[in-house]
Amino acid sequence: MATTKEKIEQALTILKYHDFMWMMSDSNNAKASAKGNMRAFVKLVASIQDKTIVKALRELWIANYEYVNATFMIQNEDAKAKFKAKQAELMAIILPTHAMAA
Repeated sequence: MATTKEKIEQALTILKYHDFMWMMSDSNNAKASAKGNMRAFVKLVASIQDKTIVKALRELWIANYEYVNATFMIQNEDAKAKFKAKQAELMAIILPTHAMAA
């Protein structure tokens, strides 16, 4: 069985490579892949016992989604700055040692 840290790292990897713009693709493969990623993320996060980390991971998913939508087709420095601040705040909760190293 995976440790909490391993589950967190897997969830962050899914998030990192998730295609939030899948709906813009003409390919059904993009849709299927994105839905699979979403299901895997939800299942993995739900298996984590620490509810604070679960909440932070869910908020990080939403923050990524909002950032991608705010910067789609335009350069939006305000959205980027807000996203980076939110990302740092949530990562400090999710992986405190990661925040200390930064």
